[in-house]
Amino acid sequence: MKKSLKIKFKIQKIMYLKQMVYFAKFPSQQLYYKKLLKNEINKLKNLTNNRDGEKVNSNNQREFTIEELAQYDGSNGKPAYVGINGIVYDLSNEITWGGGTHFGLYSGKDLTNEFMQCHGKEEILNNLPKIGVLKK
Repeated sequence: MKKSLKIKFKIQKIMYLKQMVYFAKFPSQQLYYKKLLKNEINKLKNLTNNRDGEKVNSNNQREFTIEELAQYDGSNGKPAYVGINGIVYDLSNEITWGGGTHFGLYSGKDLTNEFMQCHGKEEILNNLPKIGVLKK
């Protein structure tokens, strides 16, 4: 699918989710749709921020080396990215990751082992924006 068409569909989905937030009858519904809206906005940002020259694999996912990932540590207004099981997630909008830190852990790293020791379930990651993949 062409990038311009993907952007168009993302914008349509964002407009729909905005309406769902507005018309939600219960606070829990409103929170649910706000979370979906936030994720779609992040996906749109990622889609439109993919600059020329970035390494992208055959699935149109940005590839990060460990060195490149280290640049996204959440400091000085930079995004907070972490690698878990080969996937790079954006934690910038997660309250528990304020400033790129979370219970003594720092973003900009592969935190697979730490995540598995603490949480062990990948379902927690389902609502986080996937930025790309970690190149080994």
